[in-house]
Amino acid sequence: MTKLKFKAVEFKKLSDPCNKESGHIKYVCYVQANTIPLEITDWMETNPREQKMTTNVAQCIKESLENSSIFHELNRGIVISAQDAKWDNETKDLLLTFEDPEIHGNIDGGHTLRAILETKNTLSDDKFVFFEIFVGLDSPVELAAARNTSVQVDLKSIAELENSFEVIKDVLKDLPFANRIQYKMNEHYNDINISPMDVREILAIILMFSQEVYPYKTLRGTLSETQPIQCYSGKEASLRKFLNMSSDPEKSKKVREQMIQNMFPVIKDIFALWEKIETGFASVSSEAGKRYGSRKYAKYANGDVVGKSLFEEQPLKYIVPRGILYPLVGAFRALVNVNDDGSYCWKKDPLDVWKNIGPKLVTILLDERTENPDVLAKNTNLWSNLFKEIYIYSYLS
Repeated sequence: MTKLKFKAVEFKKLSDPCNKESGHIKYVCYVQANTIPLEITDWMETNPREQKMTTNVAQCIKESLENSSIFHELNRGIVISAQDAKWDNETKDLLLTFEDPEIHGNIDGGHTLRAILETKNTLSDDKFVFFEIFVGLDSPVELAAARNTSVQVDLKSIAELENSFEVIKDVLKDLPFANRIQYKMNEHYNDINISPMDVREILAIILMFSQEVYPYKTLRGTLSETQPIQCYSGKEASLRKFLNMSSDPEKSKKVREQMIQNMFPVIKDIFALWEKIETGFASVSSEAGKRYGSRKYAKYANGDVVGKSLFEEQPLKYIVPRGILYPLVGAFRALVNVNDDGSYCWKKDPLDVWKNIGPKLVTILLDERTENPDVLAKNTNLWSNLFKEIYIYSYLS
């Protein structure tokens, strides 16, 4: 439990007019900006987005805070969920109690809050900010989704607030890119040492191999004609597939968590395979007699480093676009086998298969007439040809 003290004026209490028994109470007041304690940043998990303080919006807030005498009227203010709120009419001390980090903390106005904290040592006592304090909430999710509308909160941010990614975090926790995954808006953007990775991309890559979402065999046992192209073309759609695996939200949560648990034995290998293909694609192309560096999208620059690999950030002398990597890596779902207990395993080690028939796969891909990676990634026949090549190899070798 944490108690934080502020100075506040004009403190008002508003009970829920529709349901007196709900216990929901809203307090409104003007808080003296330079009295907001830095410790409040420990209570930011309830805000569905991280604060990117280099944006024009953030800079405008700072400018208004420093230059306007009516900042408290111009700014929308700060929304807080607290366990309890008490105000002393004589001392003007406002005491807020925070207990559960999943319920209590900043819900909206995070940029305003951080702008104040970054400048509080220079602020005079006549700078105030509007506070809305909610007490008695069971969850901040609905309120956060409704209040964060000036820049629409994306689906992954709300999903993170609902703890929808815990199973993903657990599976990926030991991988080298785990600390770079962006589970909500603007996460990691203020850290210059981290190159953020959208969780939607992580999910899209995993779902390519899911036999619940994209089974490669039909109920009749024949090979499916459906290819997981949407994993490349629609990251938001992949997120929705993951979140809505049943019409019942509670059942959906159980289904997706079970799916990820079942896939656990192969998930780490999927990302290792992606890394191997991305870093070795040019050399395998050379084995196949293809001059990959001559392609414009390869961005070859006389042996200079032109980029980093997606997951392990290894230096690259050739760029391999996502439009190539998705159909190529996705084709290895042909090696997935589902055991009787639902757990996944490989029919053959995907790294060995890449080593043995990589040149043939690269030839299939680079022999396509177009040199536009986006067109390649949306080519159903290409996805199917790469998949069938690996599928046949898995049975004949």
